[in-house]
Amino acid sequence: MADDFRYAQPKQYQRLFLKDDIRPDGRPVTGCREVKIHCNTVSSALGSAMVCFGNTRVIAGIKGRFAEPTINNPSSGYIIPNVSLPGLCNTKYRPGMPVDKAISISHKLESISTDVTDLMELCIVPGKVVWCLYLDVVCINDDGNVLDAAVLAMTAALFNTWLPTTHINEETGLVTVVPGGEKTKMILKFLPVTVTLSVFDDVTLPDPCESEEQIEAGTVTCCVDENSKMRAMWASADLPDDMMAAAFSTYRRGHPSFYRCYGRCHNVTRPEI
Repeated sequence: MADDFRYAQPKQYQRLFLKDDIRPDGRPVTGCREVKIHCNTVSSALGSAMVCFGNTRVIAGIKGRFAEPTINNPSSGYIIPNVSLPGLCNTKYRPGMPVDKAISISHKLESISTDVTDLMELCIVPGKVVWCLYLDVVCINDDGNVLDAAVLAMTAALFNTWLPTTHINEETGLVTVVPGGEKTKMILKFLPVTVTLSVFDDVTLPDPCESEEQIEAGTVTCCVDENSKMRAMWASADLPDDMMAAAFSTYRRGHPSFYRCYGRCHNVTRPEI
């Protein structure tokens, strides 16, 4: 009977719980799901990580290729994110062209990755050869809030990325990877964290699950660093000042748990590629 009511009147079902300051999945109104992170999950990648937000699971892997730099930035490499939301992760996705949600998350990851890394570190020969890092993010199970999981997975993968030593043949100009050579760890300028808040009636709910996403009026996502400095913000809903203040208060309570997850990525052994 309860399931029938939940499917027939999802908004009313949500309101019944919120009036008691609880959410249908048992979390408090300001609560986030348990976050787990596993680093170096893909042995063939330069860096990788899998992140779980409750039942939402995302895996990120980085592969490197040699490329020519642009004319405007001859000493800078590239990071190209690509987010995949296959039908395997949720039946609402269909095979074929990438869904708008995947494209939107890819653009956000591109913006964050450009800010968090020094692309000049990817330069091998100025004006001739640079590293092009392909960042593939695949959602294994979508139970809501894929964006926050994808950002955490991307950052953990970049944090654990080791670039192999290269050799340049002076006669031919050919660049090759030195087998068994020393690897250089990528240095990140800061560790970004995003916290997405779902807007429902006059309440903001952090880390929305799929059922909450289906009935939300919009979302607000804050991207900050470990010093709580705002790096970016995306909003699909207009919030009054009091709700925005409540949203930031919710963020400040929730974001430290993400940095505890980053702490598990320290002292990781370099993968043998």
